[in-house]
Amino acid sequence: MKQSLLKTLTITISLAIYIYSFTFDAFSYNYQGMNNMSSLEAFLMGSIAVLGGGTYEWLIWLANPLCFIAILCLMFDKKIALHFASVSIILSLSFLSSNTILAAESGTRGAILSIKSGYYIWLSSIVILTIGLYFYFKNHQEIKYED
Repeated sequence: MKQSLLKTLTITISLAIYIYSFTFDAFSYNYQGMNNMSSLEAFLMGSIAVLGGGTYEWLIWLANPLCFIAILCLMFDKKIALHFASVSIILSLSFLSSNTILAAESGTRGAILSIKSGYYIWLSSIVILTIGLYFYFKNHQEIKYED
């Protein structure tokens, strides 16, 4: 597969799935009754979670900018993109070990009841990005140094 096509497909498919995940709920939690957190809401609120005492939630949210940095590095053929994407997977998977989530601005936590499809779709976009990066740089290195 041509390198430029692989690069374009990796970025396009990953971003399309990432955006698609916004149309689903990410998880449900218990705080004054059962609540659902949409993926878009989690994306928008995650960046400011640290202000309400949600340091752990903010660290998980950092998977998002790390993915975008990985995409930018891929655009410039920087192999460090694979490292950014790998850390992003680790951060996003760490959510599975959470039992509670920041539920209110006061710092109150709510029990996570279930993880919904929006989370898994978001996670799959990061995994697809990482796999695409791996194959791109594996092939790129072989092509680059062939005589």
